[in-house]
Amino acid sequence: MIGDAGYAIAFPSRDVFSLGLCATIYDNFSEFRSVFDNASDYFGEDLYRFSYIDTISRPDLHMVCLLTHCYGIYKVISKYMRLPLAAIGFSQGEFTAAAAANCIELPNILKLVYELESLVDNDEYLKLGSMVRVVHLDRQKLIECCKQVDPKSSFVKLGIYLSDDQNIISGEKEHVDRVCKLAKHNGARWIIPLTDNGAFHSPLCMNIMHKAEYYFDKYHFKDAEFPVYSCVDGSSAINGAKIRDRLSKQIGNPVLWDKIINDLSKKNVSHILELGPGCTVSGNSRIICPDISYSWMNNCQDIENWLENNEVLQ
Repeated sequence: MIGDAGYAIAFPSRDVFSLGLCATIYDNFSEFRSVFDNASDYFGEDLYRFSYIDTISRPDLHMVCLLTHCYGIYKVISKYMRLPLAAIGFSQGEFTAAAAANCIELPNILKLVYELESLVDNDEYLKLGSMVRVVHLDRQKLIECCKQVDPKSSFVKLGIYLSDDQNIISGEKEHVDRVCKLAKHNGARWIIPLTDNGAFHSPLCMNIMHKAEYYFDKYHFKDAEFPVYSCVDGSSAINGAKIRDRLSKQIGNPVLWDKIINDLSKKNVSHILELGPGCTVSGNSRIICPDISYSWMNNCQDIENWLENNEVLQ
């Protein structure tokens, strides 16, 4: 149950699409169907088909489908709960957070995300990269390993800040491999590859980030209904221009996830509710602040259990 301290909603990044989106939510909740059908009309694509039936043929729509799915879950539960204290999104999930906070209309955020995905898909330099989680190595030592391999931080650096001894490096694959060898030599217990076909939040993304400015300038972000946290600096904002500006810089800068979660804890957030497939946001957040409670909604049963076991909060 959500206590008096309040809760934040959280949205996952694009990688969770591979876990599968649950179509039964569409079948059982009219609010969800309305979101999905309207989004399909706005976007001119059968998003239901590419979300739940044919999930392979249109990888360019994966982020659009995921955003619509997660946003639809929020619209279902928002009928029964007071506004969250904040919205957070892990990496690309920040776009969904902005939509949920109503600082940009759903059709516009879907168009923006699709345009940005096209930049990513067509950037061959980005595809030379990889991302790796390094576990049980002091963060400062890991930063020193990156600097030893790449003194100017032109090819590899910390891409996601999780905790003092668990972080993610991102960059050009050869440089990432060299950092991993140094990390093992310095005592890292586990080296966990995350992807070999992209290096988000790395120096390889700077060209995309500059090109993306054109697309962000096309869309208006109004002031949000509740604070939206930025992965770039770990702080929250309601001002629409500020949310847009920081979101436009996200792909080329590290995700300061530990700063976000620690700030939520200081601001009396007692519960984080993750909306979307899997529980990766909750898992990454729990290692930062185990004192916050976490839950997630992946499917129809999760939503029904939540509504049954929690107060209806208006």
